[in-house]
Amino acid sequence: MPDPLYFSVWIKELRPATMLQQFEPLLSVFPVSALRPGIEVLTIRAISDAEPELLDEAFEEPVTLSDAMRQAQQFLHDDCAYEITTHWDLWRREGMEWRLLPQEVRISCFGPAYENDIGDHMRFALGWDDQFLPDPADPSSITPVASNLRSVARLAESLHASMAVERRMLWSSAEESFLTQLEATVFAASEPGNHPAR
Repeated sequence: MPDPLYFSVWIKELRPATMLQQFEPLLSVFPVSALRPGIEVLTIRAISDAEPELLDEAFEEPVTLSDAMRQAQQFLHDDCAYEITTHWDLWRREGMEWRLLPQEVRISCFGPAYENDIGDHMRFALGWDDQFLPDPADPSSITPVASNLRSVARLAESLHASMAVERRMLWSSAEESFLTQLEATVFAASEPGNHPAR
């Protein structure tokens, strides 16, 4: 059963009064889908995920990041979380074939007083972890999965280039860490018996 894959970011000296301005340049490096561009939903909560939404707006037409941030500014408070729903392009298996398709991504920005489980300031819900793990029984999965992993690496590099980022972490909700799973599946996929005969 696949688990969601997350990429978390901690920001140096996150300041409540200007946190949306601190979030925006980091959000802008995210590679929004060329096949399905724009932000489709803006959700804002206060205090914790257990609380009802202050705003949950699905836009009739996708909006830009700047438009979403201007709307979020009306709810500026240090105990609020701001979530945008957009897409990025990933290789996904459909039937017997891999295709480059838009994958929904939820990007959450947490105020410093918002209650969340690991205390991160930004969290990218990137999709299901099996899109980033090669299947040892399917040699054709290696190339598309490697491309998806490169997309994650490019995102990490783009965020690391910002002096605002203090720490980053790639993780899933599975009991076994994602990196451990990745090492195991790459090793299994590299076994001679898992390659097609030439």
